[in-house]
Amino acid sequence: MSRILKKIKESIRRYTYLISIKKYPVKVLSLEDTVSRIIDEKLSVSRIGDGEFRWMMMDDPGDTFEKNSKSLSENLIDVIKSRDSKLLVCLPDVYDGLDKYKPEVKVFWNREISKELKKYYHYLDRNYDYGNSFFSRPYISYKNQDSSNIFRLIKNIWNERDILIVEGSKTRFGIGNDLLSSANNINRILVPAVNAYSELESIYEAIEEYVKEKEDSKELLVLLAIGPTATILAKRITELNNIQAIDIGHLDIEYEWFLRGSLDKELIPGKYVNESKSSKFVDLEIKDETYINQIWKDISK
Repeated sequence: MSRILKKIKESIRRYTYLISIKKYPVKVLSLEDTVSRIIDEKLSVSRIGDGEFRWMMMDDPGDTFEKNSKSLSENLIDVIKSRDSKLLVCLPDVYDGLDKYKPEVKVFWNREISKELKKYYHYLDRNYDYGNSFFSRPYISYKNQDSSNIFRLIKNIWNERDILIVEGSKTRFGIGNDLLSSANNINRILVPAVNAYSELESIYEAIEEYVKEKEDSKELLVLLAIGPTATILAKRITELNNIQAIDIGHLDIEYEWFLRGSLDKELIPGKYVNESKSSKFVDLEIKDETYINQIWKDISK
């Protein structure tokens, strides 16, 4: 494609993007306001991104870690329609301008919004203040990559809290860095690294079992890092167990990239990086006794 033709296409997408966000307005909180609400109101979080919209619409999700199904679609639609006062539904902050993002990110969202926002709007509520789903992705996509303040704020979510992490078997959330250093106590349930939704009920039952063992489960914080299954479980845990549950997504990997000063989505040895442009996982034997002792249950096999 010639440079001139490419510029023409990009200009058309930018124009279509501007028309789309004017015709289909969406209100999304800032990163800071989102995290502040999560802390102050002890809100649970379900995040909806472009992948979740594709699963909802039964479109081809492409090369992902989760197979699509009618059940997955229906459960995600149920989440985005939720107005539970204890659950904050979050969307990407891409509906009022893209200047804060890197050029390649701007190109992606120009194209995505131009093509898909009309379809998205079928599921959205123009009167709802959505949280910002990028609170779990506060680094790699931004032009200004001084993310220290937002990471500092995020760490207050679990400050002096007991945490149950529900994660893929290769996720290893918070291992090898200080992301969770302010937490009181950490336990983990390991689930399949890919296609976790197929084990939705088993995962929920394991969480319920853990909650029943806790003497004061109301102070428990559940962090879910299992793709769209986390989006669904955050809502269910909040409704049925009255526990704060956060679909925390890629935050640990973003923090690793931030600490390294990464300019691209590079591999992190010993952790599953779904968005890596090369392989997704470089195995590294975990000998950390602290991590091993945190594993309360392993249902990943």
